[in-house]
Amino acid sequence: MSATLLLTVNVQGLGPERAESNGAALFGRFAHGGYTGRVGLARLLDALRDLRVHATFFWPAAEALAMPALLKRCLREGHEIAAHGHDFEDHMALEPAREAALLEEAHATLTRLCGAAPIGFRAPTGTLSANTLPILSRLGYRYDSSFVDDDAPYPLAEDGGGTMLELPWSEGLADATHFCRRLTQDRAEILLNEELDALLPVAGYACLTLHPRGDLGLVRAARLPVLHRLLDRAAALGATPRRCCDLL
Repeated sequence: MSATLLLTVNVQGLGPERAESNGAALFGRFAHGGYTGRVGLARLLDALRDLRVHATFFWPAAEALAMPALLKRCLREGHEIAAHGHDFEDHMALEPAREAALLEEAHATLTRLCGAAPIGFRAPTGTLSANTLPILSRLGYRYDSSFVDDDAPYPLAEDGGGTMLELPWSEGLADATHFCRRLTQDRAEILLNEELDALLPVAGYACLTLHPRGDLGLVRAARLPVLHRLLDRAAALGATPRRCCDLL
């Protein structure tokens, strides 16, 4: 059996900006988050179509409501839609009742827009509370992909997740990790390759995470060739690109 390269996308538009400031204060700060809906997400979908691979797209409910045409395109082209919170909230900072309400609202929104309930979740800020997994399990989720505490998937029963599975992601295989540090493209590619080369032979599993924002991701026209080369390198290591749901 071949190794697995999970191909995941965090659909973050203006959520990070809205988490810091609302309304008129966002004027003039649309460049990076606004890039997702204007250019970045469509360009990434074009690239995945040309590469003939499918990914799991983690959608915040607020972004799904703001970009319904792009959400529908993801579905139409065979990508998995998974949940990514409501609007970039930090689950560790939420009161239990508020957290449950936001998770239920986001779940209902994606279910209505997609015609089917999402079965996967990734925390918007990478943080969960002690209540998050039990709530997700109650709502029928089958996996979480928020943690970076292992090299390979593992069950979440001991953490209150019932029959859910954890599909860990890797900071070293997230484009945002490197570009948020303002590394050069060449240096970022070297680090991404090093992580891929280390993980796949050890675990037979790796998770590549992309961001369609203008500041953090591989979707700028000059950067997209890096994605092509990463997938070629994974193939040379015996890995097949998969959606999260393909591992269940």
